[in-house]
Amino acid sequence: MGRNARKRISYVLPLADSAGGHRLGVNGLAVDPQNSILYSGGRDGVICAWDLQLDLNKTNAEERDPFADSNAADYKPPPTQFRQQVQAHTHWINDIVLAQDNSALVSASSDITVKVWRPAAIDKLPPQTIGLHTDYVKRVASPGGNENWVASGGLDRKVSLWDLNGAGKKLEIAVGEDENTAKGSVYALAVTPSIIASGGPESIVRVWDARSGKRITKFVGHTDNVRDILLAKDGDMILTGSSDQTVKVWSMTAGRCMYTLTMHNDSVWSLHSDSPELDVFYSSDRSGMVAKSDVRNCAEMDEGLSLAICQEHEGVNKVVAAGDYVWTATSSSSINRWNDVETAAEVELPESYRWHRNSVSTMRSRYPSPPAVSPQTNGATPKIPLKSLLRMSNTAPFPQALATKEADVSTLASSTRKPSEVLAVPDQGVVGPVRNLPDFCIEGQNGLIKHHLLNDRRRVLTLDTAGEVVLWDLLQCAPIKSYGKKHMEDVLPEINTQDSVAHWCAVDTRIGSLTCVLEENYCFDAETYADELELEEKIEFREDHRSMYILHWPAGTD
Repeated sequence: MGRNARKRISYVLPLADSAGGHRLGVNGLAVDPQNSILYSGGRDGVICAWDLQLDLNKTNAEERDPFADSNAADYKPPPTQFRQQVQAHTHWINDIVLAQDNSALVSASSDITVKVWRPAAIDKLPPQTIGLHTDYVKRVASPGGNENWVASGGLDRKVSLWDLNGAGKKLEIAVGEDENTAKGSVYALAVTPSIIASGGPESIVRVWDARSGKRITKFVGHTDNVRDILLAKDGDMILTGSSDQTVKVWSMTAGRCMYTLTMHNDSVWSLHSDSPELDVFYSSDRSGMVAKSDVRNCAEMDEGLSLAICQEHEGVNKVVAAGDYVWTATSSSSINRWNDVETAAEVELPESYRWHRNSVSTMRSRYPSPPAVSPQTNGATPKIPLKSLLRMSNTAPFPQALATKEADVSTLASSTRKPSEVLAVPDQGVVGPVRNLPDFCIEGQNGLIKHHLLNDRRRVLTLDTAGEVVLWDLLQCAPIKSYGKKHMEDVLPEINTQDSVAHWCAVDTRIGSLTCVLEENYCFDAETYADELELEEKIEFREDHRSMYILHWPAGTD
């Protein structure tokens, strides 16, 4: 006979600054272009909604001015405004996705739950749990459209399909079960209405039938953790990003890897594409670089154009794009918005360079043809800086071969480089991204990152991301004193007492706020004198209560 599940109650002490925004790093981003709303999920367990106030539905490249940096005086996009937020989880949110025509936002968390939130619903209900794993849930994916299910995967080596209307589990797949392996944690997940693809630490990409759960195939080729996956709408092409620094292109029809793209020189953490054919996609890595790759009209995929859009100061956990903008999420509580780059633009060439036909004979027609007469450029025509181009694969021609001095052609063609390094053009300076600074920053808040429960089991000393040390009272549920920016180790001896009080709760700061957890088997174990509580509201004890405490006082005590 199994034991009854222990009951647990958690309460979060509100921080003094209640301004909207995340308090810890951001792991998930999702854009609703129709309503111009950005959703973000953070390590603080919070889901935020942001009003972008942008037109994200432009599809005609001629309508765009992607190089607005040079024309900032002519147009300044409106600032992003905080819309609403909800404390959805009690642990990190690892991933979020929009579902059911963007009416539902689904989140996956290390608190082992999968939840759905409908922010525009009339009932205004908080996020509802629709699924439960037995370990951290790392990824969640939607088949798109109005489908009524989502898939989730995590460290319990399960991929599960959940009904968005609360009807429970529709399907469960034990990853690696048919291979008799103990591995199978899911770090990457993508779905269409008909297939499911997942990846993880074994470096294997597995594909299943979404209706029956039967495995269709598996792809072997990566040499490190598979971190993200994209599926083409027709289900034939699969893109995977890995910690082995590559993006691989797989074909379901051919049953093999078609291309290995090496525009990055660090672990690839995130992939994004709104194109059904995945012919334009974004990728980000641990070094903070965000690349945009365009393979439209290419005979071979590695002949496409890839360029470094921007460079964050730390690894990019998630990259998304919509309209003329790109958003990046990092371990910072802030979210950056960058101007996108139109890949159909001309490459900016130094005046001392001439067009060289022979080295681009196999390149696609997208690259600008050598003009009979050099066009007059006064800075008004947006162009792609030559220094921002990336070589898509080790077998692809160097992009800079488009514009070389005649004497330097052989040198450029024979040069070698590490993946993700742009071949520097003489006298062109340091290689860099197109965008040096974000167009806008959604500022985050400070969160708690360290704590110490004092001996009286009532007060807690905390440290936040700004370096401020604050003392909290668990019974008053409020901060009682700030010590400014000091080392916790210096403050602790000054305020800790010699009291010996039994543990009655557990505290943590894993979501950037102080959380107090009560377990039914020990939450009443602590005792203290009523006159020492120092509560704001005085407690009046009945006469029989006073007698009870006297009777329980140890014999022989004065």
